[in-house]
Amino acid sequence: MYPVRLVEDALHFGDFVRVSFHRTLRVPETARDYPLPPTFGRFPLVELPNETSQPEFAIPIRRHEALWIAFESPDWRPSAVKICIGTVNAIDGRLWEAGLRSNPQNYIVTGTQYWLDGVNAGDNFVRQFVAAPFGKGLTIEEQAARVLEGTVRIEVFDPKPGRFSDVHVTPEPSEPVYGPAEESPLGLGAGGRIQQTIHADPYGYDTWDLTSPALAVVRLLDAASFQSLSGRVAPPTPIDAATYSRLGLPWFKLYEEDATDIQPAELFRHIRTVSAFEAETDVDALRVRRIPN
Repeated sequence: MYPVRLVEDALHFGDFVRVSFHRTLRVPETARDYPLPPTFGRFPLVELPNETSQPEFAIPIRRHEALWIAFESPDWRPSAVKICIGTVNAIDGRLWEAGLRSNPQNYIVTGTQYWLDGVNAGDNFVRQFVAAPFGKGLTIEEQAARVLEGTVRIEVFDPKPGRFSDVHVTPEPSEPVYGPAEESPLGLGAGGRIQQTIHADPYGYDTWDLTSPALAVVRLLDAASFQSLSGRVAPPTPIDAATYSRLGLPWFKLYEEDATDIQPAELFRHIRTVSAFEAETDVDALRVRRIPN
């Protein structure tokens, strides 16, 4: 296992994989599928004090704010990445388990999957990642797991030796560059439908070395807690979708004619969204949606 480094608000897993969290617009929770929303920049990331060998980091996020996760690596040196919301796998909907699974596939492959905007909920769409407080049944963890963490777990698996080149060059992005908490702890809930393919592994399960993965845990902190801990001010909430559309700013489409989508997670087909819960409990909803170069 190699160390996970924090550089310019991105997690570097060895020499070939960089993972960052992007602020974005929250898409409406309707039956419509929305294109990929823009980035309003990376979330600030800080490393938390930790007495164990497992590194922990944190981002500041506000209630009802949405995010997407970017995966950067050179196309010629892919890695397998497992993403869990707390203890719930975002790809296959199962609880956290060691290693990788091929049937159903429970991971993404860098150089093929450039980003992940939500949980794998249907054929060619995901349910957007949206921050929500614990205690009201809004979060994915509350609906699917007994242990509530308020984290995103990222586990990276290298290919087996000799499968790909390990020439050590500075990797270029393989995608376009487009104290006490004041609030209750935050987790991620399910939001609106976003058009996105979760790619089937083009190399095969046997490509990946399962012996020494690198793991990082990212905690979701409210803005006050993050500032108290790091001294950095959390960025403001992004503009809402109506303002974005009124300004005529673009949405994005990734052209993937040859892409093969994996089967959606059965759990996420029926996951209840944040707005659905709020409507039932009379909680006021904030309807809050990647900027190009």
